[in-house]
Formats: sequence, C-alpha cells, structure tokens
Amino acid sequence: MEALVTTGPRQMTLTDVSPPREPGEGQVLIDVDAAGICGSDYSLYLGKHPLSNFPMIQGHEFCGTVRKIGPGCSGRIKVGRRVAVEPLMGCGQCYPCSLGRYNCCVHLKLLGVHEPGGFQKTLVVEEHLAHDVGDLPAQIAAFVEPMTIALQAVKRANVSEGERVYVIGAGPIGQAVILASLWHGAKVAVSDLVHHRVEKSRSIGAELALDAKDAVADRILEWTDGQGPSVVIDATGVPAVVRGAVDIVAAAGRIVTVGISMADVALPLATLIRKELTIYASRNSVRMFPEAIRVVRHFRKEVEQMITQRIPLSEVQATIELALERPDVVEKAVVLFNHDV
Repeated sequence: MEALVTTGPRQMTLTDVSPPREPGEGQVLIDVDAAGICGSDYSLYLGKHPLSNFPMIQGHEFCGTVRKIGPGCSGRIKVGRRVAVEPLMGCGQCYPCSLGRYNCCVHLKLLGVHEPGGFQKTLVVEEHLAHDVGDLPAQIAAFVEPMTIALQAVKRANVSEGERVYVIGAGPIGQAVILASLWHGAKVAVSDLVHHRVEKSRSIGAELALDAKDAVADRILEWTDGQGPSVVIDATGVPAVVRGAVDIVAAAGRIVTVGISMADVALPLATLIRKELTIYASRNSVRMFPEAIRVVRHFRKEVEQMITQRIPLSEVQATIELALERPDVVEKAVVLFNHDV
C-alpha cells in the first residue's frame, strides 16, 4: 500500500507499506479520499515541532470512505459513507479527560503526529472518531478538522450574535475563524501582512479587512465606535501581536490565542486589571466535528475558494518546500487520492 513517510527532517519517502489489519472491535477501515496540509505539518516535517517523531506518516486533516466495519460498532457509520476523521485520542484517565476536555489530555495522541495519519491510502480508526459528512466533496470535507479548531477558539470566547470580533492573521486557520465567527452571528474584522489574504478574507465575509502594515489600531477603534472589539482572536502566535491585542481589545473583553509559538509573551498587568480582561488559550477541539460539518457545508463555496493547491501524494514534499519559501503562493494545499472526489 502506498504511503508517504517522513523519515527525518526534510526527508519524505513515497513507499509501499504493509496494508492495515482488519478493523478490530469498535473500529472502521477507511480509504483516504483527501488530506489537508497544515502549518503544523511544516514544523513536523522540518523536525522543529516539539512532537516531531520519525519515521511518521503525517496528515491529521483528512477524510475517507468507509470500506469495512469491525465487530462491536454502533452502526452509526455505514460502509460506503464518506467520513471526516477526528485525529485526537485522549487517555480518558487524566484530569482534563475527567472534565471531558480530551483536547488537552496530558497523554494526548494524534493521528499524523504520534500515530500514522492520512498521508496513506488506507487506515483503521476508532469508530467514534469517524463523522459522516454526507455529500460533501472530499476536498471540502478535508477542511472539517481545521474548522473544528476555529470553532473551539470562537466558543472559548463565547462569541454571540452582533459582537465585533477582530481576527489577527488570515492564513487558513484565521480564515476559518472568520467563518466560525460569522456562523455565530458576529461582525468580523481581520488583518494580515499578505495582501491577497486580506482580499480573500474580505471576499469570504470579513466586514473590515486590513493590511497589517497600516494603521490597524485606528481603523479597528473607528470600526468599533472607539470601544475596541469585544473579542480578539490571535491566529499568528507572534508574541508582539498577542501583546498588542491587550491594548486594542475592549475593556471587559476577551482574547483568544490559537496561534502557536514556543516564545514567551510579556503582558502589562496593570492593563489586564484595569480592563479586567479574560484571556483564553485554545487547543485542538472538543466535540466540534458535528457542528464543523454543518459550518463547512454552509460555507462550502468560501471553503473551496480557500484551497490554493490540489495535489497528488507524490507532490506533498515539493509543495511543503514551496510553502516554506513562498507562503504567499501556498496557503491551503489538499492531497487528493482520487481526482474524481
């Protein structure tokens, strides 16, 4: 069976691997239809991610068609149905798992990071990780997992109808956050350093889309009648950007950090207290797949517009290298295992 194996930093090999075993108790066997390439896949490929693990079959944003169902399954998933696969596997024993927050399980494992993921033709997954996507095309269904990340961030802030949300960073996750915020009835502003990301954000529904090199703070304050946005969501992970969010968010506002960085952030305690701000971190997602499927279906045209490359498995490494060199060219690449899907 064909699979793409990351064997070391900047080393990927398209090779034959042993096909998966028959699905066991509570498991299903799926043929992968499409897999998205995520920004974290770049770091894993480079060996710079704290969870980089070689050799590994990457790919945690994927969908596929169910081929076989193992014994003891609930019957919720049928043979022949397309499913989006939730890549998270919590231990079920630690404190966060006891709260139902398996997304931050202290022993968390992810398909495509700790266990073989979607950059292969076939694999076995637990039935409860498979979510029927109905008639969604594969390239669209592969975006369900990133949408769960956006929904988690939006729900952490409890975004509600009519609120003004400022999204910093308009890469794929930032654009997903725009859609998730719109889904919850918010009005959205966004900023980014890359011009065509700004334009794309406007085309998918951002009310205000700004070049981050301009006087963003003044425009945001004007947009919010001098109050500042009630919610700021950072999708960059840049410490200076998170620091700036403290200044621009409204008093009594909420800040959500979904962008990842290993750097420390210095925050002004006096401003935090004066504004009585709430700061949330957001990691992965919890029970978001059913809603994410509805959001992706609702914004199907916008999601399709966000895809910049549709490639075979053999072009993944070249596409990642191009993305590292030209992030303005490669934003959201999707691997298609069958171009008819």
